[in-house]
Parts: sequence; structure tokens; C-alpha cells
Amino acid sequence: MALITVSAAEGAERMVADELDELLLDRFNMHRSDLIAALKTLPGQRPWAATLTADQADLLDAAGFTEDADAYTQIAADVTAHMARLYATAYTAAEIKDGLGVSDSRVRQRRLANTLWAIDEGGAWVYPALQFKTDRRGRLTQIPHLDHVLPALLALGLHPTAVAQSLVTPQPELMIAGEPTSVRNWLLHGEPVEPVLALIEAGDWSAR
Repeated sequence: MALITVSAAEGAERMVADELDELLLDRFNMHRSDLIAALKTLPGQRPWAATLTADQADLLDAAGFTEDADAYTQIAADVTAHMARLYATAYTAAEIKDGLGVSDSRVRQRRLANTLWAIDEGGAWVYPALQFKTDRRGRLTQIPHLDHVLPALLALGLHPTAVAQSLVTPQPELMIAGEPTSVRNWLLHGEPVEPVLALIEAGDWSAR
């Protein structure tokens, strides 16, 4: 009887896991591993816990976390969803190597130099897609001048979702045709990199 009970429980767990997998794919086009990796980027305890170090508190502030429990829950959910999307759409190191036409060691060198932006997914480095584009032949290339922007941006120690927002949020200092545009669109448009570097040097601009 005990064996039957355990088997039934295991079967129920598998059914729940299968349903979760189906929902993630259907609603968000992501896998369970992406969600798990995203959850691991959140702090192991709520940020108002007294055991947080000063460095940990600063990192949470940079990611937009708050001491209000309800607000934290909402922000944590948003961050998890954004991180899961970053993971789900990211390129593997092998895809970057083949796409850029470089060696494994060169990909590693650029990751370490922060000229390629990588995030840790369960011990493997993956590369968020928004830093790349495809050319007319469908080949993968990095957005122009982003290899100059990323070292300065990543040096700020921002949470990956904040890095992503920094690249896609329109900035009033970056105007094209009278409209504010994002760092990503600015560089894709062929504009100079200096105004972007000046924005990063100016300080807390990514959350605007």
C-alpha cells in the first residue's frame, strides 16, 4: 500500500511539472530551466532582513528592490519574468562563437573583458540577445560600439534586468527625429557612442 501511495504521489508531481512546462511554453515561450535560473538571481531572503551586507543592500537598491513586503513581491515577480525572458532568448557560447566567427577562447576573452555581456545560467554562460543584431545575410553581429558601452555599463554592478533596461529605455539626451530613443536604437541608427558614454559616466540614468 505504501508503494502504491508513493507511486501515486510521484505521478501527481510529474503531472504538475508537465503542466507547468506546458504553461511556460504556451504563455511565455520559455522552459522551466529558464524560470529556475531567473529565480536564482533573486536574493535568498527578503531584502529587509538584517543579515544583508552593505554590498548586498546596494545591489538590491540598484535592481529596484524595496523594503515594503507587498511592493517587493510585485518587483520580484517582474524581475523574475524579465530574467526568464533574458535566459529564454539568450545565445549559448557556441552560438556566439559560430555567429561571430571567432574561437572559443576569443568569446571567453571578450566575456571577461565585458565587451560581450554574459549571464550565468546554472553554471553556463549565456549571452542576452538584445546586444546583437543579424545582418542582411542573417549572420549574427554585435550592435555597433556596444563593445565600448558594455564595459562602462557592467562596471556599475547592475542587476541583469537593470542592464537590459539601460539598453532599451528611451533617454531624453538621445534624440532622433525629435524623439528620445534608447541606447540600443541610438547605436543601431549609426549615432556616435560618446553621448552614451557620457550618460553612463553621469550616474543614475538607467531607471528614468
